[in-house]
Amino acid sequence: MTVLVVDDDASLAEFCRQVLSKAGHAVLMVQSARDALAALDEHEIDVVLTDVRMPGMDGVDLLRTISPRHAGPDVVLMTGFASVRSAVEAIRLGAYDYLVKPFDADHLEATVQRLAQLRAVRAENLVLRFQLDAERGVGGMIGASPAMLAVFQGIPRIAGKRQPVLITGETGTGKELVARAIHEQGPDKDRPFVPVDCGALSAGIVESELFGHVRGAFTGAVGDRPGLLASAAQGTLFLDEVGELPLALQAKFFRVLQDREFRPLGGDAVRQFEGRVIAATNRDLEAAVGTGTFRPELYFRLCVHPVHVPPLRARKSDIPALIRHFIHKHGGDEVLAITPEAAAELAAYHWPGNVRELENCILSMLANCETRVLDTEHIPKALWMALRQASPAHRTPLEEAERAAIAAALEETGGNVAAAARRLGVSKATLYRKLSAHGLTPPNRGA
Repeated sequence: MTVLVVDDDASLAEFCRQVLSKAGHAVLMVQSARDALAALDEHEIDVVLTDVRMPGMDGVDLLRTISPRHAGPDVVLMTGFASVRSAVEAIRLGAYDYLVKPFDADHLEATVQRLAQLRAVRAENLVLRFQLDAERGVGGMIGASPAMLAVFQGIPRIAGKRQPVLITGETGTGKELVARAIHEQGPDKDRPFVPVDCGALSAGIVESELFGHVRGAFTGAVGDRPGLLASAAQGTLFLDEVGELPLALQAKFFRVLQDREFRPLGGDAVRQFEGRVIAATNRDLEAAVGTGTFRPELYFRLCVHPVHVPPLRARKSDIPALIRHFIHKHGGDEVLAITPEAAAELAAYHWPGNVRELENCILSMLANCETRVLDTEHIPKALWMALRQASPAHRTPLEEAERAAIAAALEETGGNVAAAARRLGVSKATLYRKLSAHGLTPPNRGA
């Protein structure tokens, strides 16, 4: 674990550092509660080990501040014998335990080890809860695959913090759903969630949209406009496709994250930004930094908490649950099920458009279905052809044998489709349909 030691007694803090480091924990040290709050905003802390009596804010007040602001850290108090009563009161406020000074290395190590075991059990319970909830979804997301469980586990850990989050993933994987889940599980869930698609805004208006403007700032600015930074207030500003921000605006936005303030276009008054920023991109921003199309300082400032949403092809075990979810979401009681054959065909596809493409596919199948069961005949033609052109690993043995027989007949007849059809005992029209289904193109010879 990562342990934050908070004590103005440098010798005791160093003693704790040595003991816990030897036990395999990472340790940070600060000398005041105010510094501890700053450290909690900059680092992922699992345990806060704090003295009770300190100048200014004491350990109990620090506990009161941590509890509503941060979802992650547990608190262990260090106290003198005379302050045991206040330490016991702190347990009622949510502290895990307290240590009475002077304590030895074994006592300290054992206390933190028990806490490590408790946190491990909590993590296991979280995984089980997500597995049980997979069918109905977590924050609108469906999945019980290891790849998605890793995303789900990270959401509550990140949600309680206010540092920037960078969500990466291909188009259609559900990056905005992850962003909304982080917002909705955080302490500011009742405050605004303001999404902005940076790729959909032209370079000429994106700055005005983000920062706002005052009357007369440019032609057409007939009145003041607060902008999206102001609209987010103390909530969340979600920058979708942040990699599309113009370079000059990237520099200005970095200053917002660094200084927590901004100035509307054409205005003189500086406004405070108290919200949280979650950004998402389908680009490789690290590569973009290398080519000079994305500013490194903004990349590192955004990437405090990175989250990668896996593509659908990397979590194919989730496809059946997703299919059922979309059938019930869009079909209601009109459609009851999908045949195993159709589900198997959809599971074999590589889904370059990810979950969004799968949802659109189910919508299309529902539109073409006149019964209460979706079948292979309802699969959209373009997707069906793509499935037939898939690699041999995605074909059934019967399909592979049919494809091989057709290819052999064409080879033996010199690419003459009519002659190949006679050899196979099928009509010319049937053979052309089979050629299309198997992704075969005959040589341009006599037909």
